[in-house]
Amino acid sequence: MEDTIQKWIIDWFLNHTDAEENDVLSHLDMDYFRAGWIDSFKFISFISDIEKKYTIVFSNDEFQNRAFSRIIGLSQIIYEKIKQ
Repeated sequence: MEDTIQKWIIDWFLNHTDAEENDVLSHLDMDYFRAGWIDSFKFISFISDIEKKYTIVFSNDEFQNRAFSRIIGLSQIIYEKIKQ
């Protein structure tokens, strides 16, 4: 399931940003803000899409988690939320 979530996130970046597929696939543990793949405006859309897709709501604590800004970490956070 976590792989499916990760694939969805990768696809979102490829379809909604200028990020190159090779960059995304080879840097799944890179901070996507620092990589320049997403800005604060796109981030709002990204979070909204995730919450709708997985029927979840992120907490402020989750937003503060450093793992949240990495594809691998975010997929783990989502997976843990939908397991609950």
